[in-house]
Amino acid sequence: KIVFYEDKDFKGKSYDCKGDSVDLQSYIRRCNSLKVEGGWWVLYERSNFTGYQYVIGPGDYNAYHKWMGFNDCVRSCRIIKIRLFNRPNFGGQSIEVTDNMKSVPEQWQRNEVLSCKVLVGPWVFYEHPNFSGRQYLLEKGDYRHHTEWGALRSTVGSIKRVTQ
Repeated sequence: KIVFYEDKDFKGKSYDCKGDSVDLQSYIRRCNSLKVEGGWWVLYERSNFTGYQYVIGPGDYNAYHKWMGFNDCVRSCRIIKIRLFNRPNFGGQSIEVTDNMKSVPEQWQRNEVLSCKVLVGPWVFYEHPNFSGRQYLLEKGDYRHHTEWGALRSTVGSIKRVTQ
Protein backbone atom coordinates (compact mmCIF):
# COMPACT_ATOMS: atom_id res chain seq x y z
CA LYS A 1 0.00 0.00 0.00
CA ILE A 2 0.97 3.64 -0.39
CA VAL A 3 -0.05 6.54 1.86
CA PHE A 4 -0.22 10.06 0.41
CA TYR A 5 0.05 13.16 2.62
CA GLU A 6 -0.88 16.70 1.61
CA ASP A 7 1.94 18.29 3.65
CA LYS A 8 5.65 17.60 4.09
CA ASP A 9 6.90 15.27 6.82
CA PHE A 10 3.77 13.07 6.70
CA LYS A 11 1.43 15.75 7.99
CA GLY A 12 -1.93 17.07 6.92
CA LYS A 13 -4.72 15.17 5.24
CA SER A 14 -3.74 11.65 4.14
CA TYR A 15 -5.07 8.94 1.86
CA ASP A 16 -4.29 5.20 2.04
CA CYS A 17 -4.19 3.65 -1.43
CA LYS A 18 -4.07 -0.12 -1.97
CA GLY A 19 -4.22 -0.29 -5.76
CA ASP A 20 -4.40 1.64 -9.00
CA SER A 21 -6.15 5.00 -8.83
CA VAL A 22 -7.06 7.03 -11.93
CA ASP A 23 -7.88 10.20 -9.96
CA LEU A 24 -6.45 10.96 -6.52
CA GLN A 25 -7.75 14.54 -6.52
CA SER A 26 -11.02 13.52 -4.89
CA TYR A 27 -8.98 12.28 -1.87
CA ILE A 28 -6.09 14.79 -1.64
CA ARG A 29 -5.48 18.21 -3.23
CA ARG A 30 -1.70 17.90 -3.35
CA CYS A 31 1.04 15.48 -2.34
CA ASN A 32 4.09 16.70 -0.44
CA SER A 33 5.10 13.43 1.24
CA LEU A 34 4.27 9.73 1.09
CA LYS A 35 5.06 6.31 2.51
CA VAL A 36 5.34 3.23 0.30
CA GLU A 37 4.60 0.25 2.53
CA GLY A 38 4.78 -2.40 -0.18
CA GLY A 39 5.54 -2.93 -3.84
CA TRP A 40 6.81 -0.57 -6.49
CA TRP A 41 4.58 2.18 -7.83
CA VAL A 42 4.35 4.59 -10.73
CA LEU A 43 3.09 8.04 -9.73
CA TYR A 44 1.65 10.31 -12.42
CA GLU A 45 1.45 14.09 -12.42
CA ARG A 46 -2.01 14.03 -14.02
CA SER A 47 -5.18 11.96 -13.77
CA ASN A 48 -5.70 8.88 -15.96
CA PHE A 49 -2.04 7.83 -15.74
CA THR A 50 -0.69 10.78 -17.77
CA GLY A 51 1.96 13.46 -17.30
CA TYR A 52 5.34 13.09 -15.66
CA GLN A 53 5.97 9.67 -14.15
CA TYR A 54 7.90 8.73 -11.03
CA VAL A 55 8.84 5.12 -10.21
CA ILE A 56 9.23 4.63 -6.46
CA GLY A 57 9.78 1.68 -4.15
CA PRO A 58 9.29 0.92 -0.47
CA GLY A 59 10.31 3.71 1.87
CA ASP A 60 9.37 7.02 3.44
CA TYR A 61 9.55 10.17 1.29
CA ASN A 62 9.11 13.23 3.52
CA ALA A 63 9.08 15.74 0.60
CA TYR A 64 8.32 15.47 -3.13
CA HIS A 65 11.93 16.16 -4.14
CA LYS A 66 12.87 12.88 -2.36
CA TRP A 67 11.16 10.93 -5.18
CA MET A 68 12.53 13.42 -7.75
CA GLY A 69 9.16 15.14 -8.09
CA PHE A 70 9.02 18.52 -9.85
CA ASN A 71 6.11 19.72 -7.71
CA ASP A 72 3.36 18.52 -5.36
CA CYS A 73 1.10 17.25 -8.18
CA VAL A 74 0.36 13.54 -7.95
CA ARG A 75 -3.02 12.87 -9.55
CA SER A 76 -2.95 9.13 -10.29
CA CYS A 77 -0.91 6.05 -9.39
CA ARG A 78 -0.45 2.46 -10.47
CA ILE A 79 1.26 -0.46 -8.77
CA ILE A 80 3.86 -2.26 -10.87
CA LYS A 81 2.55 -5.77 -11.36
CA ILE A 82 2.40 -8.91 -13.44
CA ARG A 83 -0.13 -11.78 -13.45
CA LEU A 84 1.09 -15.37 -13.96
CA PHE A 85 -1.05 -18.27 -15.21
CA ASN A 86 -0.40 -22.01 -15.09
CA ARG A 87 -2.19 -22.67 -18.41
CA PRO A 88 -1.84 -21.14 -21.89
CA ASN A 89 -4.19 -18.31 -22.94
CA PHE A 90 -4.53 -16.99 -19.37
CA GLY A 91 -6.24 -20.13 -18.11
CA GLY A 92 -6.01 -22.12 -14.91
CA GLN A 93 -4.78 -20.77 -11.62
CA SER A 94 -3.17 -17.36 -11.46
CA ILE A 95 -1.18 -15.17 -9.10
CA GLU A 96 -0.50 -11.43 -9.15
CA VAL A 97 3.08 -10.38 -8.44
CA THR A 98 4.04 -6.87 -7.34
CA ASP A 99 7.58 -7.47 -6.10
CA ASN A 100 10.64 -9.58 -6.91
CA MET A 101 10.26 -13.33 -6.36
CA LYS A 102 13.53 -15.04 -5.43
CA SER A 103 11.89 -18.46 -5.78
CA VAL A 104 8.67 -18.84 -7.76
CA PRO A 105 8.12 -22.49 -6.62
CA GLU A 106 8.28 -21.48 -2.94
CA GLN A 107 5.68 -18.75 -3.32
CA TRP A 108 3.39 -20.34 -5.91
CA GLN A 109 4.05 -24.09 -5.42
CA ARG A 110 4.99 -24.45 -9.07
CA ASN A 111 7.68 -23.23 -11.41
CA GLU A 112 5.74 -23.43 -14.67
CA VAL A 113 4.32 -20.25 -16.14
CA LEU A 114 2.49 -20.95 -19.39
CA SER A 115 1.07 -17.46 -19.94
CA CYS A 116 1.17 -14.05 -18.29
CA LYS A 117 -0.05 -10.48 -18.45
CA VAL A 118 2.47 -7.73 -17.77
CA LEU A 119 0.19 -4.99 -16.46
CA VAL A 120 2.77 -2.35 -15.53
CA GLY A 121 6.53 -2.15 -15.91
CA PRO A 122 9.11 -4.43 -17.52
CA TRP A 123 10.04 -7.69 -15.77
CA VAL A 124 12.75 -10.32 -16.16
CA PHE A 125 11.98 -14.04 -15.87
CA TYR A 126 14.86 -16.27 -14.80
CA GLU A 127 14.94 -19.98 -15.50
CA HIS A 128 16.18 -20.85 -11.98
CA PRO A 129 15.63 -19.50 -8.43
CA ASN A 130 17.91 -16.76 -7.07
CA PHE A 131 17.83 -14.84 -10.36
CA SER A 132 20.01 -17.27 -12.29
CA GLY A 133 19.87 -19.16 -15.57
CA ARG A 134 18.38 -18.01 -18.84
CA GLN A 135 16.77 -14.57 -18.75
CA TYR A 136 13.72 -13.26 -20.58
CA LEU A 137 12.68 -9.60 -20.67
CA LEU A 138 8.91 -9.09 -20.68
CA GLU A 139 7.51 -5.64 -21.39
CA LYS A 140 3.93 -4.50 -20.87
CA GLY A 141 1.55 -6.75 -22.78
CA ASP A 142 -0.13 -10.13 -22.98
CA TYR A 143 1.84 -13.33 -23.49
CA ARG A 144 -0.55 -16.18 -24.35
CA HIS A 145 2.19 -18.84 -24.35
CA HIS A 146 5.72 -19.06 -22.95
CA THR A 147 7.13 -19.18 -26.49
CA GLU A 148 5.89 -15.59 -26.98
CA TRP A 149 8.56 -14.33 -24.55
CA GLY A 150 11.18 -16.52 -26.27
CA ALA A 151 11.34 -19.45 -23.85
CA LEU A 152 11.62 -23.03 -25.08
CA ARG A 153 10.30 -24.32 -21.75
CA SER A 154 7.74 -22.87 -19.36
CA THR A 155 10.05 -23.08 -16.33
CA VAL A 156 10.30 -19.83 -14.36
CA GLY A 157 12.40 -20.04 -11.20
CA SER A 158 12.53 -16.37 -10.20
CA ILE A 159 11.21 -12.98 -11.31
CA LYS A 160 12.65 -9.49 -11.00
CA ARG A 161 11.05 -6.19 -11.93
CA VAL A 162 13.15 -3.69 -13.86
CA THR A 163 13.21 -0.38 -12.00
CA GLN A 164 15.99 1.58 -13.70
